[in-house]
Amino acid sequence: MIPIAAYLSPGRVADLSSRDREGAIAELCDLLRGDPRVGDAESFRRAVLDREKVMSTGIGLGIAVPHAKIASVTDFVLAVGRSTEGIDFASLDGRPVHLVVLIAGPEERQARYLQILAGVTLRLKDEGLRTALREARGPEEVVALLSR
Repeated sequence: MIPIAAYLSPGRVADLSSRDREGAIAELCDLLRGDPRVGDAESFRRAVLDREKVMSTGIGLGIAVPHAKIASVTDFVLAVGRSTEGIDFASLDGRPVHLVVLIAGPEERQARYLQILAGVTLRLKDEGLRTALREARGPEEVVALLSR
């Protein structure tokens, strides 16, 4: 399995204040600003929102995995957001989203991109992990949970 935590750090974990998907995506993209692997965080944000227009990345079970690949991203980076109140992500099951995992990837690494995307969604299908992530006391604990 892909080591999700290899692409994540406590500085890229946040408790989200936004109640809509565009705001949540903007909050998470802000966490990527200044990361040398993400050359243009604003272009990445626009790419993620364009992807959302095609189909919501709210996959159900209170999870959303917004993602995009663009040329200005040189390696994979993840950001995680939590929402206690829930976010309307137009999810497949119609339920609000409480966990958002944003994936930034380089344009030319499709196979690894799909592995990371599948690894994230597979891990988050575990109800115990989702509960633990929602109840985690801070970013370090979120990263530790995803490192297991």
